[in-house]
Amino acid sequence: MKRISQIVLLLSFSLAYSQTNFKMEISAPDFEKDSISIGPIMGMGGIHTLYKFVVNQDKNVRFMKSFNSAFIRINDQNVMTGQIDYPQPILFSYFNTVENGAYGSDVFFIESGNYKIKINNKNMDFTPDSDTPTNIEYKKLKKQLEIADKKLKPFVDNNPINIEYKEKLLRNYILKNKNSYVAFWEIVSDYSKYGFNRSYVENMPLFSKKIKETFSYQEFDKILKLENSTNVGATFPDLKLNSTDKISKSSFSDYKLTLIDYWATTCKPCIKDLPKLVSLHENYKSKGVQFISVADDTVKDRMDRANKILGENKVTWKNYFDLNKEFPAKLHATGYPLQILVDQNGKIIARKFGELDQIAAEIEKHIQ
Repeated sequence: MKRISQIVLLLSFSLAYSQTNFKMEISAPDFEKDSISIGPIMGMGGIHTLYKFVVNQDKNVRFMKSFNSAFIRINDQNVMTGQIDYPQPILFSYFNTVENGAYGSDVFFIESGNYKIKINNKNMDFTPDSDTPTNIEYKKLKKQLEIADKKLKPFVDNNPINIEYKEKLLRNYILKNKNSYVAFWEIVSDYSKYGFNRSYVENMPLFSKKIKETFSYQEFDKILKLENSTNVGATFPDLKLNSTDKISKSSFSDYKLTLIDYWATTCKPCIKDLPKLVSLHENYKSKGVQFISVADDTVKDRMDRANKILGENKVTWKNYFDLNKEFPAKLHATGYPLQILVDQNGKIIARKFGELDQIAAEIEKHIQ
């Protein structure tokens, strides 16, 4: 009896182990002796942190765990193996150093099992030898969402009505497919391309327990709850930026509006927009509008550079350094330039990534 129990246990373990393994064979003739990357879908919001899989490294395969990205050097035989517990969407991409530009493929879901991929050209068009169950579902879902997707453009301000229309379609799909990893990752993708919308929060509880128990779901749920609590209509949180500087509700009470600019010396658009920000300050400082800058620079040479940049642009308002990383932790600030407009009571009335024209319109509307 003991011997039989050991065999059953061994077989159970082997089956569970095989269900988490994947093997991808890649054919990419146009990239021989060059490298391509295999990693998370592109977008804002730090979504690469939602991924959880492991790639086995060898002389041709390198895995950057911090970005959940693999790099494979193309030779005659190109095999990438690893472990993955549930389907996750990736892109095949290539950076052309001559053109100083990147090329990315369409979405492909990796999951347990063996499959072959042929990358047909330098535009990263690819052909799988056969479709996996998740990729078949993904194509069907995207067909259903096609009319909604056509109304949306990535990385610009979209009409919230169009986002909510798509999420309504997704909601109906999830109600019939509660175990759909594809639907879950479609919400993640929408968040990364179009920014936060409360309809994402409403759709998340519809998924099954199986989906909710995954690392990706739990981490994304945290992000959405944080965004929901610090988005338009919410109260700006108290921030202790370093040992001496803080921003709290009392920081706003003496002004009609406060514009907080979150930036960094490594952010070219932040520096490029500074003259425009200075012009806004000149227009509105006498009308009860306060300006505050918060720099995401924590080492001395960067902080010195920040002060130099502010001086060269004749910035006269206060700049703080977020040494405690409060902005990412309490506001889920995953990029810059981020501008947040706050009223006299500490209520957030606008939150934009580098959309100074829209910020100016919001200021004008509220001071009248």
